[in-house]
Parts: sequence; structure tokens; C-alpha cells
Amino acid sequence: MIDMHTHIGKVLSWSPYLIGKVYSDLNDLLKYMDSVGIDVAVLLAVPGYIKTDGEIFLSDKVLKAASKYPDRLIPFCVVDPRTQSSIRKMRKYFRRGCRGIGEYKVKLYIDDKRALKLYELAAEKEVPILIHMDNIFNPDIYRFEKILDNYKETIFIMHGPGWWKHISGDAGKDVYPKGNIKPGGKMLKILRKYRNVYADISAFSGLNALSRDKNFSRKFLENFQNQILYGTDFPCLASDGSQFGPNKKHLNLLKNLGLSKTVFEKIVFKNAEKILKLA
Repeated sequence: MIDMHTHIGKVLSWSPYLIGKVYSDLNDLLKYMDSVGIDVAVLLAVPGYIKTDGEIFLSDKVLKAASKYPDRLIPFCVVDPRTQSSIRKMRKYFRRGCRGIGEYKVKLYIDDKRALKLYELAAEKEVPILIHMDNIFNPDIYRFEKILDNYKETIFIMHGPGWWKHISGDAGKDVYPKGNIKPGGKMLKILRKYRNVYADISAFSGLNALSRDKNFSRKFLENFQNQILYGTDFPCLASDGSQFGPNKKHLNLLKNLGLSKTVFEKIVFKNAEKILKLA
């Protein structure tokens, strides 16, 4: 299996049962992988220290860590496009072994002209860019939809509550909506029209969306089986204080939906193999 969304470093707990930050190092990541049967993980950087996240490794540390296990860890790097010489820095990361851009998470609209340069670079280098979307970081899905015709060669991996809430046609203002899924979800429209856009099921955002309406989720995963990517957001914590990845919440959800072997394998490794050029 391939986990498309992991980190190393300190993460802030969002659980009422665990106060403070949790630190997971390289060995902890590998222990998680071995315990669950993850063959390869994408190790994501963040563009800077984000107060609400903790102290997740930045690009230089990600490259150093991944270089110790090149057969198991795939480094993604990222820059803040508002900083000086950001694209030049990103090119330097590619020369050092970076194999994708992410986790792109900054306080800019997703269609900001500075962000567009990163999407262009991803297309040029033929690598994916993984984007976190919520109300603060990289909003919003409507702006995203408007630019997609201009970036058909860019592989977008979308993640976060600002993406997953739009699995339903009545997304509303709740960050993590509950209840049955209603027809007309904006993300479905995007996935149907743009085959270069993928959905990363990691963290609570993906888990919550796919847990709301199991019958809908089974059909959704079957319909978009070629564009769904398994991920956890290790070492982030669930509301019960357990850790995404080791708690197997995402994996068990997939297993309990009664998916065919073909669909399950596409989600947990074959789609990732394709866009990471491992196959």
C-alpha cells in the first residue's frame, strides 16, 4: 500500500483527551508503516511553521529524512509563493530529489497569481501538487474550478475540509458537515470533468466525508475509482486521541464499504503508483 499523505515533526492535538503536541520522528513513521503494511509513503513538507498545526518538517528536513530510505519514502517539497525567489528555491529542491509539491498550505486564494506559478511548475516537472483547502488556506473550490481549464497538464491532489465538504450538494457553512449526502456536490462535478484532479482521503476531512453516508460513499468510490488516493495525515490525531495511520480508521473504512478488489487496490496503491511513476 501507499500512504499519499504523511508528515514528520510536532503536531498539535485537536483531541480533548490529549492536550499539547505530539512528536513523531522518522523511526516513528517507519514503525507506523510496518505495523499497518504500508510499503511506500509520501513524506510531505509544509511551506512554513503553521501555528494551528504545530512544527511539521519543512522541505530541507523532509529531503534529508527521505534520503535515508529512498525505497520507502517519497519526498514532496513546497515553498510559500509570497516569499522572494520562491520558484527558484523550488527548482533547487527538485535538483536535490524532490518528487512532488506539497503540502501547499498558505493564506492565499487558490487562484492567486503567485500560486499559479507553482501549478505551472508542477506541470513542467510532471509531478503532482498536493493542496490543502479550507476557509483560510487556499480557498475556495469555486475559484479552483474556474482555473482548471488553464491547467489540464497539472496533477492536482486535493485535501482538506474546504474540498471534502463539497462531496454534498448542501455543503453549507459547517467545516465538517454531517448527515446524508445530497446530490449536486461541487467536487463530484470537478472530478467528473477534470481527470487530472485527485481526491486525498486523509485526515478527518476525508474520513468524515466518506463516513456520512456509506451507500453513497461506496458508489462515489466506484465511480471515481481512478482519482481517489489513500492517505492518513500521520502523525495527526483523531478526536478520540488516537493517531491517524496507526488507528487504521481510513483503511478500515475502505475495507468495510464492500469495495471490489479492483477498486480497493486502485485506491490504496495503483492510482498513486501511476501519478508517482512507480509502476
